[in-house]
This record gives sequence, C-alpha cells and structure tokens, in this order.
Amino acid sequence: MAPETRPAIDMAHLGTYTQGDRALEGELLNMFLPSAQGYIDGMEAGQGESWWTAAHSLKGVALGVGAWEVAALAEAAEGHRDSPPPVRQDQIEALRSALARVRCFVANLA
Repeated sequence: MAPETRPAIDMAHLGTYTQGDRALEGELLNMFLPSAQGYIDGMEAGQGESWWTAAHSLKGVALGVGAWEVAALAEAAEGHRDSPPPVRQDQIEALRSALARVRCFVANLA
C-alpha cells in the first residue's frame, strides 16, 4: 500500500500497546505530536550530529505510535546529516507535511 493511502497512524499497532483503550491512544498521540514537532524543529536548527540525533529520535517516537510515514522520512533524513542546507530543508518540509497528516488524523479521532 502506498504511504499516501495508508492512515497516518497504524491504530492496530498502537493498540498493541494500549489494549484498545481509546483514551490512552489519544493521550499517547497527543504527547507524540509536540514531541515530534520538537524533533523537527531541532533538525531545522542543527546539522551534523545534532541533525542525526533529532532525526533518529523522531524515527523512534514515530515507530512507537505507528506513524510509519514520519518514521520512514526520519530514517531517510538520518543520512542527510552533512547534506547542504537546501537538501536538509527538503527533508524538513516532507516531515512537516507528514506530521500535518498525523495531526489531522488525530483531530478526527476525537
């Protein structure tokens, strides 16, 4: 299934941690959103090791909640730690778009 046709969050994956508790799922997703945004902001402010650390951390939290597109983009971004600023900016824009899809998904869960 293409990334753009998959839900922004794999609720079945998230449910393995929450045992289907929708309130807990909402709480976890609402904690994920600002955390993910913080890592993206950190990537924008950094390069080299700080870029990689933020991208790697973002990948980890995204995998935890089943945000597969965000995780895949963060993993790809890990390899751009020393890329020129325009390349890194493209990575950030892609991550922001993916995170916006997650925000819409979470908003529609309520």
